[in-house]
Amino acid sequence: MPLQAPTLTAEAVIELANEVCANFARAAVARAMAGHSASEAEHASLTARAEQWDALVNEQWPALVEAIRAGLPGAAQVERFMPVRPLTNGHVELHVHDTSARRLVVLLTGAQALAVGAHLTAYGAISLDRIGQKLDSGLPYVKAAPPFVPPGFAGQPATPDGAAGPPAARP
Repeated sequence: MPLQAPTLTAEAVIELANEVCANFARAAVARAMAGHSASEAEHASLTARAEQWDALVNEQWPALVEAIRAGLPGAAQVERFMPVRPLTNGHVELHVHDTSARRLVVLLTGAQALAVGAHLTAYGAISLDRIGQKLDSGLPYVKAAPPFVPPGFAGQPATPDGAAGPPAARP
């Protein structure tokens, strides 16, 4: 029966990542200081120190990569699809997961996708409003457009929100 290496805890992996990052930063600082050194001896000393930190990073890097890979299940991979994908036939695929984490693909027509999007937007706005969060601070201001006036209509109705009305006719 083969022996398995002990698995690292999340805290140990984070600690190892922090060590690698700190050593990488130390090497970068030493190189930057060497670039501003006042003497050749100081430059040589700081460059040697940077090389030592780099060597330590190069030693620790494989252990970090192995620890991260060991902590991930073999089936975990980057998903190569978009959660919402337009198809060339005018349909839209919606990739979702059900409550049991099973993957589902919902196929919608373009019109159905627009309706679902509009409903989700409306329900999201209602839900945020119910908890007291307002959307107006995150949305750009849109000035109200003046009402459409058919040609030959003499009376100009009042414009909402102080809009200036239709543009002046050009000669």
